Amino acid sequence: MKRHTHLLAASACALTLALTAGACTASDSAVSGDGSTGAAPADGPAVDGGTLRVGLDRPFTKLDPADGTLTSMPMMVLANALYDPLMINGDDGVVEPYLAEAFTPDANATGWTLKLREGVKFSDGKPLDAQAVVDHVKRLAKPESTCTCAADAATIGAIEANGPTTVDFTLKAPNANFPSLFTRSLGYVSQAPAGTAPAVGSGPYTVESVQPGVSVTVARNPAYWGDKGHADKIVYKVLPDSDSRYQSLRSGDADLIWTETPAQLKQAGGAGLRAATGPGSTSTVLFNTKAAPFDDPRVRRALQYAVDREAVEKVVFLGQGKPSDGPIGSHSPYRAANAADAYPAHDPAKARALLAEAGHPDLSFEYLVDNRPEGQQRATVLQQMFAEAGVRMTIKPMDAASLNTAMFQRKFQVLDFVTSMFGDTDTALNSLYTAGSPYNFMGYSNPEVNKAIVAGRAEPDAAKRGTAYDKAARTIVGDAPMLFLTENRTGFLATAEVGGLPDLSRRTVISLSPAGLWVKK
Repeated sequence: MKRHTHLLAASACALTLALTAGACTASDSAVSGDGSTGAAPADGPAVDGGTLRVGLDRPFTKLDPADGTLTSMPMMVLANALYDPLMINGDDGVVEPYLAEAFTPDANATGWTLKLREGVKFSDGKPLDAQAVVDHVKRLAKPESTCTCAADAATIGAIEANGPTTVDFTLKAPNANFPSLFTRSLGYVSQAPAGTAPAVGSGPYTVESVQPGVSVTVARNPAYWGDKGHADKIVYKVLPDSDSRYQSLRSGDADLIWTETPAQLKQAGGAGLRAATGPGSTSTVLFNTKAAPFDDPRVRRALQYAVDREAVEKVVFLGQGKPSDGPIGSHSPYRAANAADAYPAHDPAKARALLAEAGHPDLSFEYLVDNRPEGQQRATVLQQMFAEAGVRMTIKPMDAASLNTAMFQRKFQVLDFVTSMFGDTDTALNSLYTAGSPYNFMGYSNPEVNKAIVAGRAEPDAAKRGTAYDKAARTIVGDAPMLFLTENRTGFLATAEVGGLPDLSRRTVISLSPAGLWVKK
């Protein structure tokens, strides 16, 4: 460990991420972010009025939940202004009702009944009732919606309104974690944008003006069913460059920004900034298991042994995260007590031996990576580690769109992959590792893993589900279709004048509503 830290210090100095249920009811503050969710007690009483200025990290084309951009974690600070989620992600991966009052299964988790809050209306005055939920889900399920939630919607065999506030779902296969599908796109109940209304939802704010890809201004919704937002208006500006976005916060041009940049997180306190962050992303490496040499698990396991994950975390993420050890994250409710023991320890000698056994003592490959600084630094660190095992890695930087295309078309040997998917264990396992899933970018297939995941999804008992998922996770680690590197802090930085920031330190999905924030000036 010390040797690697010393070896890689030059990289850190020389270089300055993203790919994206019970019957009890969650309190409104779980989304709004008021004092009951962990806002700093020094905030004092909330201040109403004024304008909150938010820096977004990416452009948007539409304000429709059917657009996956809007429901990515960095953009949910905008989505939560315009729409209410049916379900929310709470601490430690727990999913709770919000716009829903309850979401309950039948005995085998194939039939589900959703009970809605009464009296909720869309911003155009129409009722947000059971039929509105049915219409919304069916709209997003259509191929022309291009919603990333289409795969989730496809698991629904039938959906119908049963009275004004009850929706019945019949699934094609049992899914004990079905409510988790309604925390983002499927859960942001909306009407299709039409005419002069770019967003019709039930959220605490409505659109006042919008320049797609540039900015949007929202104003407090006077007819909102819940607690009113504190700020009169919120102005969102697209600031895609992380350094420029951070400087906007430092100069006072922005009040709140998204960040996943380690140096910014580390400097925030000393710069007088406030933070609301959690373990929102995981850095990994994908192998194309359908093409030689990475169709041989011995080659993949060799590179597993070649990586010193603790050194990667310290050098690349500056101590702001922790090493990752598999598909069940450290905050997952399904994590086994000894889960970390399953991941191989750093051992370059074993790496060399496995490569020799596999007939690849002089392995070389191309590594596709995002062209942003953190991705470049991570690639450089891995390149040095692989070299110790006799492996030559060529780094190929790409813009985010090209990297995404290469990943979905499986036109890669090895690819850098940073994702928030592991914030929801059920969805991550089913999406990334089951045969036939559109998100199984690695082409990975193992019948025993499929069987364990299917069994876990069908199991209503959380402890038994965890046992099935642990079995799948250990097999995945052994097969090594993916290398796990680090769990990373992501979230929001704000000026000292912003009050109402929630405690997100145990949130694996970072979802912040600006309605609970205020500006103390």
